[in-house]
Amino acid sequence: MIRNRLLRFARNDGNFDTKKFMEKIEILKSVFVFQGLDESLLGQLAAQFKETCFAAGKIIFAEGAAADAFYIVEAGEVGISKRIDAQREKLLAAMGPGSVFGEMAFFAASPRTATATARTGTVLLTIGREDFMGFIVRAPDAGIRILSGLLQVSMDRLEQTSRELVTVYRTGTIIASGQTLAGIIRAVQDELLFAIPRADSGATFIYNEFNDEYEPLAAPEGTAEIPPSAPIIASAASEPSGIVANDTSALPFAPEKFLSGARSVLISPVLKSSRLLGFIAVWNSKITGAFNNSHRLLLSAVAGQIAEAVENIKHQEEERNRMRLKTGK
Repeated sequence: MIRNRLLRFARNDGNFDTKKFMEKIEILKSVFVFQGLDESLLGQLAAQFKETCFAAGKIIFAEGAAADAFYIVEAGEVGISKRIDAQREKLLAAMGPGSVFGEMAFFAASPRTATATARTGTVLLTIGREDFMGFIVRAPDAGIRILSGLLQVSMDRLEQTSRELVTVYRTGTIIASGQTLAGIIRAVQDELLFAIPRADSGATFIYNEFNDEYEPLAAPEGTAEIPPSAPIIASAASEPSGIVANDTSALPFAPEKFLSGARSVLISPVLKSSRLLGFIAVWNSKITGAFNNSHRLLLSAVAGQIAEAVENIKHQEEERNRMRLKTGK
């Protein structure tokens, strides 16, 4: 009975795929901004959404383009980035299945403020601005509820951006404080544990070329050095954007001893010109599913700052050694 009622809202164009239509409804049910809508309203919405596929690297919309549609990630991953200059872009967010983006199209007719790119082969559900506004005219109460949910999405993203900006600023202040590298690492880790409340512990390892080991400059007591041959090192080096494991069984390596009590893990490599200078790990020892892509991006931004600090301190030490040699001659 319900199925038949829903099918009344589908486009009868001769190529109608009943299975795909019902799958759209299930996807809409899983997205929190549509939760609570009755079956008939979900059917009306599902009939308006179109499925679109994008190959990895394909631009979905560009910064400055007209904001005329809203998207749900059905499969794959989408990166949201903003251009810094002619050569560089900053990744602002990474969206996985169930994520929504492009919602500002429903609040203003202004151009896109960032670029959306398929990071992998990606399938999206898309609804145009005009189609959505037509739905609101037909079902104003449901439309207001959806718009309120989308506004909450935008506010949450603004909060995440603010948190990242504050953390990056404070990290920069710590790096410029003149402390030793170990002091900087410990202070930055404290800042990270504050900025990522779901992380209850952390460790930062930096490569020591004299010992040929990754040393724990900030870590739980008793944490041992890690050799370059350890699987965690290869995994960190091969994932420049970081690793989110919301269940340690999903880690691409056997957990090191320092991670033995972790249930959710977030790891970001400290990279400089593709060289692995170390890595930062934070974890939650109580729950699975503690971290998301916004946490990964924040950790990655701080790891980039640490990489610069490690290189600068190394160059300063080399310069001091040269001066000592020159003075001793």
